[in-house]
Amino acid sequence: MAALATVLQAIDERVSLKHVHRRLQAFARVLIVGTFMDDALRVMCDYRGQAATMKSVGWGVSLPPGSQAAVQSLMPSVFIATQTIGVLLILTRLAPQAGCLVLVAWAGVHPFMYAQQKNLEFLLESVTIIGGLLILLTSERAIATRERLLSGGGGLLGTPAEQKEAQANEKNQLLFAGRLMLCAVFVYYSVKMSIERVQALLGGPINHEDPIHALFALFVLLLLVSGTGLIIVGIKSRWCAMGLALVMGCAALYKHPWFITMWSSNSFKLDFVVGYEDVQVDAWLYSDHQRYFFFQQLSTVGALLQLVAHGPGQFSVDEADAESITITSITSKGAD
Repeated sequence: MAALATVLQAIDERVSLKHVHRRLQAFARVLIVGTFMDDALRVMCDYRGQAATMKSVGWGVSLPPGSQAAVQSLMPSVFIATQTIGVLLILTRLAPQAGCLVLVAWAGVHPFMYAQQKNLEFLLESVTIIGGLLILLTSERAIATRERLLSGGGGLLGTPAEQKEAQANEKNQLLFAGRLMLCAVFVYYSVKMSIERVQALLGGPINHEDPIHALFALFVLLLLVSGTGLIIVGIKSRWCAMGLALVMGCAALYKHPWFITMWSSNSFKLDFVVGYEDVQVDAWLYSDHQRYFFFQQLSTVGALLQLVAHGPGQFSVDEADAESITITSITSKGAD
C-alpha cells in the first residue's frame, strides 16, 4: 500500500490529475450527447425521408387523412427540437440537469418512435445511454448543491447532518441505478456470445469456424463477462469501464464504417435494422443508418467514461473499501 501511495504521489506531482479529470468529464459529456447531436442533424438533413418513415411505421393512421399527413410531417420537427434543446442545455451548462432529463426521456421513447422495440440490441443500447446520463445527472446535481451552499442558498429541510445524509443517499442511489443500466447492453452481448459458443460446441450453424477464431471469441467472451460483472458489483469498476470503452470504440469503427461505405457505388442490405433486413438500399442510405449506430455506440463509450470520471458510488465494493476510497479521493480532484 505504501508503494502504491508513492506511485500515486509521483503521478500527482508530474501530472495535473485535476485537469485530466475535468478533461475526461468534458470528453465523456460530448461523447454521450454525440448520438443526439448527430441524430438531430440527420433528421434535419433528411426531413422528408423522416416524415416518410413516420408514415411507414404507422404513426397517425387512426386520424383523418389530412391530420395524418400533418402529424407525420410535424414529428421530425419535434425530434430535432427535443434533442437539440437537451444537448445545448448540457453543453452550454445553462441547465444541465434539465438537459439530462430531456435526453433521458428521449432515449427512452426513441426506439418506439421508429418501431424498433423488437430490436433488443437497440433497446438495451438506449438503456445503457440512459445509465450514463443518470451518472452525469448525479454529478450535475452535486455541483448545483455545492454552488447553492457556497452562495448561501437554502438546502433541504432538517439539520446540516440530515441534509448531507439525504444528499449522499440520493447521489448513491442514482449512481447505482446508472451503473446497473450502464451494463444493460453488455449483459446482452454476454448472453448472445454465450449462446453462440454453446451452438458451436453442439454443432450449430457456426461449428465450421476455425480454432483460432473460436479461441479468440471465447477469450473476448470471458473478458466481457468478467468486466461486466465487476462493474455491476463495483470492483475495479473504473478500470473495467475504461477497458470496455476502448473495446466499444474499436467495435464502432469496425462494425459501422459509414465513412467508408458512403463513397461506395454498391447497394447494401439493412441487415442491422429490424423490419428491413432484406431491403436493398444504395450506399448513401446504408451509410446514413450506419452513421446513426456508429454515434450510438460512441455515446455508449461516453456513458462508460462517465463511470470512469465519477466512480461507482458507495453501493459498490470499490468505495465500501477504505483503501479504494483513498485512491478515489486522490484521482477525483476535479470534483473539488
